[in-house]
Amino acid sequence: MAVEAYYRPTTLEDALDLTAEYTSSIEIISGGTITMAEINEGHKFPRYVMDLRELDLDYAEEGDGYLSLGATLTMAQVLDQIDEPMLQKAARHTGGWAVRNMGTVGGNLFAPPPLGDFAVALLALDADVTIRNRDGDRRIPLSDFYTTSGEQAINSDELVTEIRIPTVEGQTVYMKYTRSQEPAPSIVTVAVNLQYRDDTVTDVCICLNGAGSHPMRMRNAEEILLGSELDEPILNRAADVAAKTADPPEDAIASKWYRRKMVRHHVSNALDQFTNAENKQ
Repeated sequence: MAVEAYYRPTTLEDALDLTAEYTSSIEIISGGTITMAEINEGHKFPRYVMDLRELDLDYAEEGDGYLSLGATLTMAQVLDQIDEPMLQKAARHTGGWAVRNMGTVGGNLFAPPPLGDFAVALLALDADVTIRNRDGDRRIPLSDFYTTSGEQAINSDELVTEIRIPTVEGQTVYMKYTRSQEPAPSIVTVAVNLQYRDDTVTDVCICLNGAGSHPMRMRNAEEILLGSELDEPILNRAADVAAKTADPPEDAIASKWYRRKMVRHHVSNALDQFTNAENKQ
């Protein structure tokens, strides 16, 4: 089935009117780096397509203790406009330059595994998501945006308009493991945000991509670290629990068994970076 209509609204109100009218019949794109490939290859057959690039949502603003990113901000714009080290590294590891010039912050939230390498960094930084329809907007933690079924907690008449990140405290580590030189899909991506005081972990967020049907926060592993020193036995226990908790996908890139093995290895490697004296605070 060919696409019947392509829309490129210039106001958010017009875009929301279209989502309310067509609901699940309309495919939403901004960069289109994933959806357009699926359409061109015959894997997806939407009746209608709506492009959000004219909505002026490609902004990055700081204020009130938050960094606010418009949903259509591209990875290339992140690299140009944002200084946060984890977001810089995540954007740099999202595809090649052609993808980074088109792929967007909001679009990456919907990327199927293992392609959500920017979303996993946002999850580790405790981001929240602003979702809007014609009746108003609502804001939810990104950790609640992903459901256990692998879908996103968004209705068919809603759009993601903004992602907010609180001021980053503590230290961060971001690691992406691939089989070949990048750009390449990840086997496992690890994003960790950790606070450490008086030789004790006071707060930690461990997030993985490639370990489930969406970017995942490994709360069981975090509980092992909280209130503990980052010595080798504790570090190994946390990595073991992360591997046992993971339910990775199996595809042409890697088997489920191999991804789980790499979860354990790379969580351990990521946490090991915090044992250096210069990373403690």
